[in-house]
Parts: sequence; C-alpha cells; structure tokens
Amino acid sequence: MELWDKTREKLRQSPRTRSILLYLFFVVISAMFWSFLTFNSDVQLDIDVPVEMSLPSNVHLLAKVPDTLTVTVRDRGYRFFAYLFHKTPKLSLRFTDYSDGNSVFKIDQAHLKKALAPVLNKHATIVSVLPEFINIKFTDLPGKKVPVKTDIIVEPRQDYVQFGALIQSQDSVLVFSDAKTLNEINEVFTYHVEEHDLTDTLRRKVTIAPINGAVVEPRSISIMVPIEKLKQQTHSVKIAVRNAPAGVKVLLFPSDVEVSYRSPVSRIKDDAGITAVVDYNSVANGTPGNKVKVQIGEVPAAYQDVKFSRDSVEYIIEKH
Repeated sequence: MELWDKTREKLRQSPRTRSILLYLFFVVISAMFWSFLTFNSDVQLDIDVPVEMSLPSNVHLLAKVPDTLTVTVRDRGYRFFAYLFHKTPKLSLRFTDYSDGNSVFKIDQAHLKKALAPVLNKHATIVSVLPEFINIKFTDLPGKKVPVKTDIIVEPRQDYVQFGALIQSQDSVLVFSDAKTLNEINEVFTYHVEEHDLTDTLRRKVTIAPINGAVVEPRSISIMVPIEKLKQQTHSVKIAVRNAPAGVKVLLFPSDVEVSYRSPVSRIKDDAGITAVVDYNSVANGTPGNKVKVQIGEVPAAYQDVKFSRDSVEYIIEKH
C-alpha cells in the first residue's frame, strides 16, 4: 500500500503525466461539444429498408422486385440512434394497391415515400428513394410446360468411364410470360457445364438460363452423371457362326476364344455380353489355310479395349 502511494505521488509530480491528462481532458470536452452540436442539428443519413411483397397465387412478376430500398433521411442527430441500434422494419407492399390493370406493377417516387413514412421515424423527412420507382410487368396466364435441354460436357479421367446416361431430376419446367412470348418459347437451356478428369459420379444443381420477359419455375434442376472405374477382365466366349445356309454345319477348332476388356466395376460379376462370330460367307469365299477370321460381335457400350486371344480358328464344313 505504501509503495502504491509513493508511485501515485510521483505520477502527480511528473510533467509528462500532467500533459497527457490535460490533453485527454480537452479531447473529452471537444467530443462532448461536438456531440451536443451534432445531436441537436439536422443530419442526413442513407438507410437500407428491406422490401417484401405478397402476390396472388396466379400472378407471376416478370422481373425481380428490389430486395432493399436506399432511403436518404433527414432528422435530428440524436434520433438516428434508433436507426443505428434497432433493426429497420420491412416495407410491405400489397400487389393489389399498385397493379395498374394493364399487367404492370408500378410505384412512382411519391408513392414510395408515402409507403415508407410509417416505417421510419415519424419526425424524419424522406429526401430521396433509390430506385426512384418500381415498374415491373406481370402475368396471370398459366405456365407453359417446355422441355429442359442440358448443356453439359463430361470427361472422365483415364481408367474411368461414364456408365449410363445423364439423369435429370425433371425433364420439363413451367415458363410464365405474356401470350406472345409464351408462343415463341418451345424449350429452355441450362447454363453451360463442363467437367473434366472425373473419378466419381457427378451430382450437382444446374441453373436454367434466364429468358428476357419471362420467368421459369423451378430455376434449377439436379443432374447426375454416373462415373465408374474401369477394371481389366477376361472371359471365355463361345464362337457363333452366322449366315450358314440350311443343311450346312461349320465346326470350329477351337470353338471358343478368350476375350479381354475393361469394364465398369459394377459389371465385374455380370456376364460379359460380348459375342464372337465367324461369317460363313468368308468361309465360302475360300479362306486361305482352312482358317476363318474371328470377329467381334456385340459389345456393351461401357466396355473398352475389347481384344480376342486369337484372330482366327480352323474349321470343317459338314453338309447334311
């Protein structure tokens, strides 16, 4: 305690300490004077007022209502504390109050100020509102159902494959507009999507490109592109003979051939679905060396690099 008293006494006697205290004293006095003048004079401030509007279920606006209005307000300085520390109420607009009967929702500057007056402090003066007016076309016509065309490029990484077609959450959407515009719209397109080096199934939402003078519901759809890893496989395949005439039998030696290929992982346990064939016409045309070429028949689309262990087999023709 005695040490603290000695220290405090030294601080009082220090010229530097006295200068700092004097400076802080004048700062406080200046701040109080400035606050007094400011809070008792008119001050102008910009306030963002959120906008909300309810629509009848059969009405669709053909453009977006502004989310907020920037309102320039003049008021006494001390009253702005209410704006700074309290959430600004929303401006609720009723569609029926401003629809002009000609498919246009219209509010001019004067009506915006009138609608904003109850939202703001009753003593405040509204100097200006931005945007200066709201002018939006609307329609009460039923939506037109049109197909969705996806604009997408998908490239799997090496050793992977697209195993199946692109799947859309829905193949059509509703378009709302005036009669003339609806008559001209027969399809909609998504924004361009391009994905490379994929190693897993692609799942994402894609937005439908906007149409001038119309609105689309929903604005986006989900897509899925199945991607699977490829794995090397081998199978023994029975060789079939095609185009043999009645009463003729072609015996092959050997009668089967080993096939190697790369297939999606999910098809590893399935039958290959690959066929090997020889064409009797090539035999009839005199295949040299008593051998006939083995050809690839049907191959599932997802299989790659299909190869046979031999390119020809021997044959004997029997006639009955």
